[in-house]
Amino acid sequence: MLHGIVLAVALVVFGLSQHRQPNNDMNIEIIEAPKAALLPIQMTEPKAVPQKPVVHEVFGISPKSVSSDQGVEVKAGNTLAKAPDQETLKPGDLDSLPIPSEEYLVTKMPELRSEVRIPYPPESKRKGIQGAVVIDLLIDGLGKVREATLVEGPNQELSAAALAAAKGFQFTAAQVKDKTVAVRIRYKYRFVLER
Repeated sequence: MLHGIVLAVALVVFGLSQHRQPNNDMNIEIIEAPKAALLPIQMTEPKAVPQKPVVHEVFGISPKSVSSDQGVEVKAGNTLAKAPDQETLKPGDLDSLPIPSEEYLVTKMPELRSEVRIPYPPESKRKGIQGAVVIDLLIDGLGKVREATLVEGPNQELSAAALAAAKGFQFTAAQVKDKTVAVRIRYKYRFVLER
């Protein structure tokens, strides 16, 4: 019976604790007379920045901007201010390289006629390094390699050897319809160790 009384008291206490209202006290602070700022805020207009006069630079037409043989004949530079002359570009000037035709215009891609086989670089051979050297080649309208640019290679020695060899390659020229054109292609020069 004692257990029954203890159980009844526990249930009554538990039931009362469940029905209590939560305490939602909120602190409110009332300020009766707010103080104004001592000085009013002064708004000013931003100062106008003087405009500089627009100066348009004048540029000539370079071989890179003309992709056909029938283009305007003027030398590179500020040439619109004077009549065209017969000056040509220096042989070492990058503009003197042929302008490659876009690949989608080419009807016949160049084909390799003669390849230069370079001896395997000794340090790479000793270390057992092999693989493909990827090169971008600029081939002119006669099928000659005018520029070789490294894309990636297994190491510096193999890459340098492949670039040296690629400059001696001879291709059949690329064509757009019946006309030979310069074109840029990607070429893999492979170094494979004999077993």
